[in-house]
Parts: sequence; C-alpha cells; structure tokens
Amino acid sequence: MSTYELHYAQEHLGELFHEARLGEEVIIVRADGKSCELIPLAEVRQEEPAIAAFEIQEEPPSAGELVPA
Repeated sequence: MSTYELHYAQEHLGELFHEARLGEEVIIVRADGKSCELIPLAEVRQEEPAIAAFEIQEEPPSAGELVPA
C-alpha cells in the first residue's frame, strides 16, 4: 500500500493513476487526515458519448411543445 499527501498527488496524479491500474493500492491523504483510495474499475467501451448535449433555447417553449428532458 502506498500513501501520498494531497499536494504530491495533485502534481503526480497521472503516475498514481498508472500505479492503481497496475493493481497497487494508492491512498491519498489530506492535511486534515481525510483520505481516499484510487480504485481501478473494469474496462467499459462505449460507442456513444456518456452525455448528450442540447442547444439551450433563448425563448421558453410554447405550450404543448416538446423539449428535451
């Protein structure tokens, strides 16, 4: 298990991310003692974007007009 102070982790996040992907346990600790762990997730390939973008209308829609949810 590797433990890093937040300041170091901010400057070396790419390296720590790589360590976690290799299976190393990576813990990041703030000055107040609160911490978090980088945990790799299963690979998921998505063909579609994770979010759809909609253009914001300048005028509110009229009654009965469909709008994106």
